[in-house]
Amino acid sequence: MAQSAPGGAATCPYCALLLDPPPERGRLCPRCKRPIVVRRVNGLRVLLTREALDVFEAERDRETNERNWTGERRRWLSLARSVAAPERKVARLEGAAPSAASVESAKELYFASLEKAVRAARRARRWAELARIRRDQAAALYRAAGSPIPPPDEIVAIHREWSTAALKAAQAVGRDAELVAGGCCAVCSKDDGRAFRIAAELKEPRLPHAGCRKGLCACDWYPLPDAKTPGRGKRKRTPRPASAATALPEPTAAAEGPRAADQTGTADPTGAAEGSVASPDGASSADARPAHAAPAASSLPSAPDPAAETPDSEPQRS
Repeated sequence: MAQSAPGGAATCPYCALLLDPPPERGRLCPRCKRPIVVRRVNGLRVLLTREALDVFEAERDRETNERNWTGERRRWLSLARSVAAPERKVARLEGAAPSAASVESAKELYFASLEKAVRAARRARRWAELARIRRDQAAALYRAAGSPIPPPDEIVAIHREWSTAALKAAQAVGRDAELVAGGCCAVCSKDDGRAFRIAAELKEPRLPHAGCRKGLCACDWYPLPDAKTPGRGKRKRTPRPASAATALPEPTAAAEGPRAADQTGTADPTGAAEGSVASPDGASSADARPAHAAPAASSLPSAPDPAAETPDSEPQRS
């Protein structure tokens, strides 16, 4: 077996004759006249003998099969974990060599754990969980069958079990459900955004749509809450907090007196207003008057005029 880099020279796998340029397809060697087989591996050109061709093809098929077996086993084990498969068994299958037998064992583990999870979800009426399990199962079986169009009847039946469980889960929110096509196909888009009565859909399910171009319909149900949910009453109005203008009391005249006196600088040490007359019990005459009444100017006694007290008979001095 001889290899050559892209654009480089190569040698004959029989007689080691330098071939420049290297052959692009199978041909006879110019010297030994024996057939040269050309194959490509990871972008490299490989020149093979007729005897080595069978070994080369078998090794390449083995690598391809191992890669496919590893991917399929990973998907089935992931599904098995989603339905609470024993972790010990999952780990044992993950550590095994990739083979068709390991893929089949992972598939059997998934279906054995799936039936237990389905019975537990039905018994506890966990419809959302049951819907997830059935939809994953239908999608896995549809892919394993090669995604035929139309899908087989047993896969359609499992998909309808998902639809029934999803609608029962939506009944906890309301009586109607909206069908969401999500750009599936033209057939499914006719019902996209439409609301349907859940009770009617449980009797005659429409999903998956007949004639869906993707085979297994990708539509989904979205629950619609009722306009009046039981137990929901009128919203209680929260009382507004009192504003600063209404919360603070109006100042009284007794409180304004000392503040006004402090501003003018004529406040009395006892706190009484200037011009008030003390009473025997210690209260001032200003406290006895109403707070809003101001003392009249004519009621206060006036000071004696010195010019008025001079007798007219006294002669004025010059």
